[in-house]
Amino acid sequence: MKKLLVLAALAALAGAPGAVSAQSAMMMSGAGMGPHAYDWMLGTWTCKNTIPTALAGPAVQTLTASRSTMSGAIVWRYTGTNFDQYGFIAYAPKTKTWWASWAYPGGSTGNESTKQSGHKSMWTGTIFDSSGKSYAIRDTYTVYSPTKFNDSGEVNSSGAWKAGYNGTCVKS
Repeated sequence: MKKLLVLAALAALAGAPGAVSAQSAMMMSGAGMGPHAYDWMLGTWTCKNTIPTALAGPAVQTLTASRSTMSGAIVWRYTGTNFDQYGFIAYAPKTKTWWASWAYPGGSTGNESTKQSGHKSMWTGTIFDSSGKSYAIRDTYTVYSPTKFNDSGEVNSSGAWKAGYNGTCVKS
């Protein structure tokens, strides 16, 4: 019995690289769906933001994303000079919706959702600044490869959409 378990474990390990490649290929083709559709985000990334602001963060940031051991959500953190942002991405299977919520130490918060995944997805939601004022937001995630993606966001604070941030991230 022990030999059978060892052989099964070795077979699983031998197949792991293929499974990772298959998952990456699925995600790049736009077929990645369900609770693991955003697993490509897991890891450490260096991000360059071409529109640095207090809410969008500095020009250079580090993104760290890991799986929550309690809920299965993706927990992430952006850090940079005088910047810290914490959040999570969770999947609601009943509605097949991804939800993202985040907060800044200064009191601003936000949340968005999408039913899209794959190479390109658009998220929509609301951000509340530290004064309590709310703004409509939308993010477009474009995944170029398993090691590079872009998050471009727009804000609608006065009836018109305008660019709010534009970060391209490369996996470290």
